[in-house]
Order: sequence, then structure tokens, then C-alpha cells
Amino acid sequence: MGDRAVGPLVTRLLVALAAAALVTACSLVEALTYRAAPLGTVLLPMVVLIVGAGVAPFVPALGVLAAVVSFPVQVFGVPDSPGVGGTALVTMMVLIAYGALRLPPRWSALGAALAALGAAASIVVDGESVFEFVFFAATMGGAWTLGWLLRRERRRGRELRELAAALAAERERSGRLAVVEERARISRELHDAVAHTVSVMTLQVGVVRRRLDDTPEGDVLRTVEELGRRSVDELRRVVGALRERPDDCPDADALGPAPSLARLDGLVEELGGVGLRVRVHQEGEPVALAPAMDTSAYRIVAEALTNVLRHAAVDEAEVVVAYRPGLVALTVLDRGRGTGHDDAEPDGAGGHGLLHLHERATLFGGTLDAGPREGGGFRVHAELPLGAAPVAVAGGVTGAVTGA
Repeated sequence: MGDRAVGPLVTRLLVALAAAALVTACSLVEALTYRAAPLGTVLLPMVVLIVGAGVAPFVPALGVLAAVVSFPVQVFGVPDSPGVGGTALVTMMVLIAYGALRLPPRWSALGAALAALGAAASIVVDGESVFEFVFFAATMGGAWTLGWLLRRERRRGRELRELAAALAAERERSGRLAVVEERARISRELHDAVAHTVSVMTLQVGVVRRRLDDTPEGDVLRTVEELGRRSVDELRRVVGALRERPDDCPDADALGPAPSLARLDGLVEELGGVGLRVRVHQEGEPVALAPAMDTSAYRIVAEALTNVLRHAAVDEAEVVVAYRPGLVALTVLDRGRGTGHDDAEPDGAGGHGLLHLHERATLFGGTLDAGPREGGGFRVHAELPLGAAPVAVAGGVTGAVTGA
């Protein structure tokens, strides 16, 4: 608290001392040029402005008040004064501008008007022409306008900083929500896979248990079977809760078969129906992936192709599924505009596609790279480690599929 309170206070104190010293020094220099007038008659009227310059950083209204009364004090309070000097005029203008910067516009404008009227009236009464009203209206009005413009720009700058901070916070929150939503979706898929696996294990245990009835081993297997069935029931309840959605946020995959790389043909056909032709190439010998990894691999390809459809402004894309020793590599290529597909403002789920892909890849210890291609276009490349002992399968992704 001490640092925050003392810092601005010390700064204002230094500004006040510097302003008062500057006005005093300029007044002395100006006074020494008036050879025919005593020094006191020149400096005495400036005391009001010197005090005003010293207190304005703390109380801007007192600075404006000093500008209002300075010329009447000079003309009527010190009749022997040699007249209005340039230092007094410049100091008045600075005080009016500073008041317009710090005070509400209606009060600072009133102060500027009173300063112009009081100065002009005092000089006209002292024998000058009525043109002084025009002169002081222009000078004080110009000073007030400058201060008001600075005030407006400072307010706008503050509003822009607040807006930028709010947008940054909203973007960060939106990104966190996108990650959370994708993790929840992955959790549902993992629960599906685990529930299926436990169900199969429980059925197999039941088969063995029936062969070993009335034996100690059969009793142990009966307990294992009961625990397995309980686990399946619990998993189904959890999966049911995770699958619940608001009416306005349906999930097309909730009731269909689990997504898989083996279903890429259907994805290609679906995208072809909306104008995106996709060529799918397979490299290497296909292997059976774990259900959760298979689903995530499909999701990575589908999300990348969705980004191509939404943001790349092309009607062709290429997918390469490469089975390599210990990993499966997924590459989606296009010849679009060559910038990040998610550079646009977030538009629902599409605005965080790369976040989704990254979550999918890192879930299995994999990596994901996305960026412009040489010569134009965009490339998304993911590598998923297969883990221990992948099993070769006869079928797999078709060698080349073209969307209709």
C-alpha cells in the first residue's frame, strides 16, 4: 500500500515544485526586462499564478481559479504594474488546458470562459480595445480544446486497454473451455472402450467359471465375475451421464458406431457431398489400434478436414495414413490460403480445432505439428505411438479414396 500511495504523491509533488519554479524563473526574467517599473510591481501579480501552478497537480480546480483571477488581480490589485506579460498569458493557458484534462468538461469549460471574460474585461476597463475579448476567447478556448482532446484520448486509451484485457481474458477462457469440452468428449470415448473391454472379460470369466463350478477356483472366479458386472454397470452409468447433452447441443456420434480409421470412407463421402474432394492414401501394413486411439485418430483427421472445409477456401484435400514401426502417422494436406486454419475468430467448435487436435495427440503421448506448407497451403501432421505389440490386420484404410 505504501509504494502505491507514495509513488503518485511524490510524482505530483515534484511536478508542482517544478511548475512553480519554472513560472517564478520566467517571471524574474520578464521582470528584469522592465527597466522603468519596480521589480515588485512585475512579480507581485504573478504570485497568484505561481501558487496556482504549484497546487494544480493536486487540486486542478484551484489552478483554474488562479487563471480566472490572475488578470483582475494584476490590473486592479497592482495598478502600477507595467501590464500583461507573456509569462502570465502562457501560464493561464497551461492551467486552463490542465483543468480541461483533469476536470469534468462542463466545469473546466466554465473556468475557461470565466478566465477569458475576466482577463478581457479587466484590460478593456483599463483602457484597451474590445478586441481583447476576441483575443482571450481564442487563446483560452484553444487551450481548453487542447486539454479536452487530451482527456478524450486518455479515456479512449484506457477503454481500449480494458477492452484488450477483456478480450484476452475471454480468449483464454474460451480456449480453456474448448480443451475441457474436448477432454470430456475423449473421456466418453475412453469409457465406451473400457466398458466394452470389461464386458468381454466378464463374459470370458463367466464361461471359465461354469466349467469350474463347486471348486475353490470357481468361487474365486464367481467373485471376479460379480465384480466385473458391477464395474460394467458403474461404467454404463458414468457413460450415460457423460453422454447427456443440452437439446441445443446434439452429438451425432452418440448413437452411432464408434469412429474409426476404418470408417474414413464414410467421412470422405460426407465431405464430398458438401464440395470437398478428399484423396486418402495408405502407407505401410495396417495394424489394429486400441479402440480409444482408433477413435482419436479418426477425430484428428475429421477435425483437420473440417478446418480445410471452413477456412482454407479450396475444394480438394489429401489424407495420408502411414503405418510405421511403433507408430501411426496422420497427415492432412491442402493447397489453400496457407495460413493457420484457426486464425479466424472462433466460430463455435471450429475456432479451436488445433486445440482439439493437440489434446487428441498428447492423450496417447503423440505429437502434432500444424503450419503452412512451402508453396502454399496448410499441413497438419500427427504421430501416435502404437505401444506394445501391435497386431497386423488384413483390412485397413483403402489405398485411394476420392470423395464424390
